[in-house]
Amino acid sequence: MNNETIKRLYDHAMCAVFPRRCLYCGVPIAPEHTVCDDCRTNLPCISAPICLLCGHQKTDCICKQRKSQFKAVCAPFYYENAIASAVHRYKFEGKDFLALHFARDMAETVRREYTEILFDCITFVPFTKKQLRKREWNPGEMLARALSEELDLPCFTLLEKLYETESQHTLSARERTGNVFGVFEACNLEKVQGKTILLVDDIKTTGATLSECAKMLKLGGAEAVYAVTFAVTRRKAQAKRLADEIG
Repeated sequence: MNNETIKRLYDHAMCAVFPRRCLYCGVPIAPEHTVCDDCRTNLPCISAPICLLCGHQKTDCICKQRKSQFKAVCAPFYYENAIASAVHRYKFEGKDFLALHFARDMAETVRREYTEILFDCITFVPFTKKQLRKREWNPGEMLARALSEELDLPCFTLLEKLYETESQHTLSARERTGNVFGVFEACNLEKVQGKTILLVDDIKTTGATLSECAKMLKLGGAEAVYAVTFAVTRRKAQAKRLADEIG
């Protein structure tokens, strides 16, 4: 019996006790797979060409070229269906191993969309000390450190969050910008000044948090800041039509 056969039998035995689950939706799957058939064919991928100002496919873009403090943003997926489930499992159910798999998807998108960009380092949206004590880990930081391995770039803590804020997901788009204004500060300035930085977070909704972080990095002397997240919240085609009507 060769090593491959032994490994396959072992995997089947372990899955009988601890079933392997789809990385994205979490349903039980065969031991030789990592993703279920449904997710393999129906993941809400963001396909090129994309709008680098908002991270949406150009067919979904409603940003009207509205600029942010970051030069561009991209993500492999929209935040819906199995991807929303995967992010929830990652952030709130202790499935931190998913950071490694998310980072691979993010790295592929970075290589595709930022082909000409030579990054000096990676950083992430920080937590306050109180948040870290409560949560024990920062999902954005873990993603950034996993992505640094994928892209072979150093990952540094370049931002501090100075005080507590309301959770962004509970606020309107306009309230989100005010909620994070003045909340962050650049640190480790010797690693910021003159650098081209890749800023990482798990989800982009309005982009207010990423934009505020990018602003502070630029005030700290960064040459340019680009952003990448695992997912972005899609603005539906219906919303696009409404925006066009309003003008």
